[in-house]
Amino acid sequence: MANRDLQLLESIKEYIKEEVPLFLEEVNIKEDRLLPHPLDKDIVEKLNDFDIREEDDDYRIFYYVKKIKEIWKLIIEKSIKCLRFFDEREPFMINLKKQPIAYGVNELSEYFDKYTQFEDMLYGGGKYYRDHVVHVFRVWLLGLDCLLDNKGEYLKRISIQEGVDVNSLEKISIWSMIALTHDLGYPLEKAQGIIEKTKDMMKSFISNPALSLDLSFDGIQNNMNDFVVRFMSSKMHEVDMKCPKDDKTQAIEKPYVARLQPKYYFKFQKSLERYNHGILSAIIVYKLLIYFLESDFNINEDYRFDKEESRQFYIRREILRAVASHTCHDVYHLDMLNFGFLLIMADDAQEWGRKRISELYVKQSSNYEFDSITPSFDIKKGIYRTSNEEKEIDIHKFTIKEQFKFPKGELENLKGILASLIKQRNGYQEIFRDGQDTAKRNFIFEKKCDVIYDENKAVKFSISFTVSNDAKPTFEIVVLSANMTAMTKTYADNFLKEVYEGYNINQTNKSDDGIKYELIEQGE
Repeated sequence: MANRDLQLLESIKEYIKEEVPLFLEEVNIKEDRLLPHPLDKDIVEKLNDFDIREEDDDYRIFYYVKKIKEIWKLIIEKSIKCLRFFDEREPFMINLKKQPIAYGVNELSEYFDKYTQFEDMLYGGGKYYRDHVVHVFRVWLLGLDCLLDNKGEYLKRISIQEGVDVNSLEKISIWSMIALTHDLGYPLEKAQGIIEKTKDMMKSFISNPALSLDLSFDGIQNNMNDFVVRFMSSKMHEVDMKCPKDDKTQAIEKPYVARLQPKYYFKFQKSLERYNHGILSAIIVYKLLIYFLESDFNINEDYRFDKEESRQFYIRREILRAVASHTCHDVYHLDMLNFGFLLIMADDAQEWGRKRISELYVKQSSNYEFDSITPSFDIKKGIYRTSNEEKEIDIHKFTIKEQFKFPKGELENLKGILASLIKQRNGYQEIFRDGQDTAKRNFIFEKKCDVIYDENKAVKFSISFTVSNDAKPTFEIVVLSANMTAMTKTYADNFLKEVYEGYNINQTNKSDDGIKYELIEQGE
């Protein structure tokens, strides 16, 4: 299979050539140089610096970590400048001689440098630790590939809030900010584990080691963090036009007030309490970038917002909320047409070329191939019913495809992957769970994974799990082999019962080609 990083880079450069002129035309900008944005000519030049060939393995891109750090900073800078350019409260659209500046990017970049240095230490912090520097760049590419495919259909449909208009270049900037910053808090989340391991090690020669370092917040830090959490947990409401005479003009010109959404607030507070890296990343971004520090936000009744202030609030909230939500499973998702959903999809799909510490000492001969993440739109109609109305909605679909290959002798690794897939399904089932307004869910999620063992006498486990908008989640396995007798004896019922302890293994179909099973958790 061709190098996945090369495929993405070439695909994105082709999309840029085709789509960016249309994006500029959309906002009445004739020349690319007049508007900095995260897909402009400077970025294309940086993307051309990657010398990756089809025959290269998944680790070739790690030769370019220094370039990735440079382009990371440049994309963040271009994204902020682009978002500021289209802020109607700023002078840049009116006076093209003025150019926006991305204040705070140097400070954020310094943090990212320290992050990359600390990454080396974190490889010893746990056997399952994986790269998070190249990873965020790959997530950015993967999300762009998804957004820009099929003449940018997903980009056109994705939104930050119903009724809030955001142009294509703003959307690309929003995605860039989300993808490249979503793991900034990871070292802080993992540092606590390193501290605990250090204390445990010291007990070998000190009976009661006094290692008091922790990551707790107090005083003004707590107040600042709480403000950020409140910001990303709020929404705008249109005020009642029936107001006192002396306030009527303000109500017309500034018709919005901010209101806290308690469910989001407590879920994010809980996430912060656990030091989940998503919410830590959002707080880091807010504190270091002036773009966020200058946000207008206040939930007092008499603090009102005009249309552009409300729009700018939602742009910033979308970035912060998407980043914070990707590690907060208490937040569930009803809509695939937002950036929080896309981040989860791209983040989970980016598995290729991420070495674990356990693989640095033991040569793994297994092979992983990422196939695709594919959004499909308007696949069917759904009905949303309430006590007062019945409304027809469009249902979309999001599909992930991948493949694992294991040679003979890696039976335990085979079992590990098969078991991990049901854990993945359970994770998706949690964030796509039924809840209030489930009838509004506008998507079906499906993951398909082929797991092949011993290619010469191949046994293939074709696994699919689905979380639907109108049916219970499913987890199905089809076991296939050219030698059905040997396969049935070794890899069928008893083998699967051993792998999936705690689940009922129900055989639903058998043919000359394979046996189909459905897994149902005991007690369901």
